[in-house]
Amino acid sequence: MARVSAAARRELLIEATIRVMVRDGVAKATTRAIVAEANMPLGAFHYCFRSKEELLERVIETITDHTLDPALEGLRADGSLEERLRAGLGAYWQHVLDHPDEHRVTYELTQYALRESGLADVAKRQYQTYLAANTKVLETLAEVSGTTWSVPVPVLARYVTALIDGLTLLYLNEGDAGTAGAALDLGAEYVAGLARI
Repeated sequence: MARVSAAARRELLIEATIRVMVRDGVAKATTRAIVAEANMPLGAFHYCFRSKEELLERVIETITDHTLDPALEGLRADGSLEERLRAGLGAYWQHVLDHPDEHRVTYELTQYALRESGLADVAKRQYQTYLAANTKVLETLAEVSGTTWSVPVPVLARYVTALIDGLTLLYLNEGDAGTAGAALDLGAEYVAGLARI
């Protein structure tokens, strides 16, 4: 492999980990499988990550960023607060539709972390990452639309996280994209109704 920085190697290993998890499952994402997928020597993993726990946390952050960045772009588009919120949630939802296996990995990762010795904090930090992402969405939406929220942002972030998480899991198991998308729109309408000028 051509000489690349440690940061670039980390990113390559994270993306390789996601591919292995999507293809083979979380439990089979061994260090050896990951470095083989990334076409790197085994020592590259230990050079880039202190532990598998650190890698799993970065995987969660990366998958979250895959949906958060497009969602934030949607929030900055022209339109009313509700239209912007629908655009942001729509960007997230499109990622679910385009990459369902990546989202399945997140649920599998939660259960894996809770069952594996020494990884329980990974599941906790996973949902802290989701809460932070939805807090950023709500704060950005309030900022770009010149509004405030009628309920505390930490409470509303938990509501939005539960809404998104629940609808995503329901869709991944049921397969009814249209009805799940309509339910997400209903959630957006409700959340938009909590904004105050």
